[in-house]
Amino acid sequence: MNGDQLDRVIRDVLHEWTPDNSGAPAGVADRIVRRHRRRNLARAAGAVLGVAGITFGAVLATGPGDGAQPPSTRVSKESRLLWQTTLPGTSWDACATGTGAVHCRGVEFDGIGVDARTGEVEWRQKAKDVNGGRSPAGSLPGVRDGVLYTYADHEPGASRAGTDLVALDVEGQQVLWKHELADDSRNRSSAVLFDGGILANSPTFKSVVALDDRTGRSLWTYSWKKADCDRTAIGGVPYLMCSPDSDKAPQRSTVVRLDPETGTPKTVATVEGPTAYIGTDGDAVLLGGMAGGQKFFGDAGPATLTRVDLGSGEVSQHRVDGLPMGTVADGIILVNGRNGNVIAYSADDGRRLWSHALGLKLREESGDPTMRELPSAAVVDLDSRVAYYLAPSGHLVGLDLDSGAVRWRGAVDVPKSPVEAGIAPELMPYDRGLIGQIGGELFRIEPKPAGPGS
Repeated sequence: MNGDQLDRVIRDVLHEWTPDNSGAPAGVADRIVRRHRRRNLARAAGAVLGVAGITFGAVLATGPGDGAQPPSTRVSKESRLLWQTTLPGTSWDACATGTGAVHCRGVEFDGIGVDARTGEVEWRQKAKDVNGGRSPAGSLPGVRDGVLYTYADHEPGASRAGTDLVALDVEGQQVLWKHELADDSRNRSSAVLFDGGILANSPTFKSVVALDDRTGRSLWTYSWKKADCDRTAIGGVPYLMCSPDSDKAPQRSTVVRLDPETGTPKTVATVEGPTAYIGTDGDAVLLGGMAGGQKFFGDAGPATLTRVDLGSGEVSQHRVDGLPMGTVADGIILVNGRNGNVIAYSADDGRRLWSHALGLKLREESGDPTMRELPSAAVVDLDSRVAYYLAPSGHLVGLDLDSGAVRWRGAVDVPKSPVEAGIAPELMPYDRGLIGQIGGELFRIEPKPAGPGS
């Protein structure tokens, strides 16, 4: 089950579930889906969602960590905080960096622009129904050639508002075009920029459409059956990573290349059994599969790391101790494990390279220890070979990409807030530093990590 499916199942079940005395507050389904979307794929499977006695559970099996300590490294606490800004509005879902700017989307605004040099909010585009907030964004497609691609409610104020992909001119703050999606999923594959257009969900399920990025005109469409497909662009070319959508479907997964100009499909490789899309490593696609008889991807147990070479179609598979869903950087998969632990796997053969604690305080939700705060996904600086993480508390840490040793720690003062279990802050690379978002706080910082092995 992919992210789009899980969003849909959770929402539909909870909208239909109306016992006589549920005690569940209004909008609970949408808030649960919002929590789910704010997790990246490395963390989504670790959620346990409980409402008034009904529990949707999944556990990410990454292994407990081997306890091995990396070589001694000096830890730097030097950094330069360039600016910190409190954003307008009460809730923010996703941000993306562009040329000289940061763009964010939230409940009250379909988009805002922040000067990346000063932190000043330069413009804002209000949402049509500021009291709705029923369709949060898990990510933003991005910014290209002065156009921000964001999301807005298709029917503002409706109980099931749906979603439009929106092209917004960042200079004149004018909406260039809108495109209706099949549902209100707004994750990393709902809309993908490729060379010559943007690949988006169609108004119908199991279909994608390529849109002209300036006009929104349909260039071509592609549909499939009996599978759920993630979308991405590699080298400017759109690809689908498809897995069977039920036990009745053919039990095989495929990697499909779509011609950027015509949409003509070409199957690059076929793999037995269901898989989950992990990411890309150079010219290879990484997939994860269950290898221990598990029913769901979130079930604990061994897994298979599948590597598909897009040039040759060659497939290699390797046994791993858990599903390695995480950030991929220079041949390494960084997985956020339990209790603030990070595990690094080789993207070539699945070997566990190192495991180390982040040392970030992650609070638990009162009365439910299964729900806790989450760190951001890793942001990797390949020049210094440091993987950075941000906690909801405002504390940051930088781990050596090759050994896991802590090379830098920093902190940004943010207002104290209640525990928002399952909600992860965002961290983005920018110039020589980082841009972070925690709730309504946006900041830019330049860390100065210690040298490796110093």
